[in-house]
Amino acid sequence: MVLAIIASMVTVAIWPAPTSASLTNVLYNGGFEQGFSSQPGCGMVGSGWQCFTNGGGANYGFYDDQWDRVVAEGKHSQLLELNTKGIMLGDADRYAGIYQTVPVVDWAEYTFSLKGIIRTTNLDGDKWRYRVQVGWSFGPYPDWTKVTNWTDVGWDKYYLRTDPGAFSSFTTRFMAESDYVTMYVRVWKKWGVPE
Repeated sequence: MVLAIIASMVTVAIWPAPTSASLTNVLYNGGFEQGFSSQPGCGMVGSGWQCFTNGGGANYGFYDDQWDRVVAEGKHSQLLELNTKGIMLGDADRYAGIYQTVPVVDWAEYTFSLKGIIRTTNLDGDKWRYRVQVGWSFGPYPDWTKVTNWTDVGWDKYYLRTDPGAFSSFTTRFMAESDYVTMYVRVWKKWGVPE
């Protein structure tokens, strides 16, 4: 399974300010146009972002995808790959993801938007075998294992890896409860079957 993504997070309103909403994107490199860097244990990750996996019996890949069919805007997207190809006894519940911690205005409302495409080498099978989730945590110390608000983005359409289709979208809103928020995007491979 591979996922190509772009993300943005904008201020919707600052309270108790009587002015209109600000539309400032507080994520750095949300569209992945400001470059990529190699991160140990992951691969190429968008500048400003960090990566995570939970290891175990799975193959993980993070790439700067420049194929125009999997780039929603600009010339780059973040590709996350998670599979058990070549692994006889893959582990269930494998995760790969990216995250970014940014300063925010305490008690301001924010909108997080995400676009992506789920691609696979096998269109048959359980539509729930791969899921994409977003979550967030407050404070300056990120830890994806402590996130309690993981939200499924509802993307049930899979495309062949070599023949991608339309991007799916997801948007959520939340109120900042601290001066910092960390946004997480993760891919979840539920079953340990070879694929």
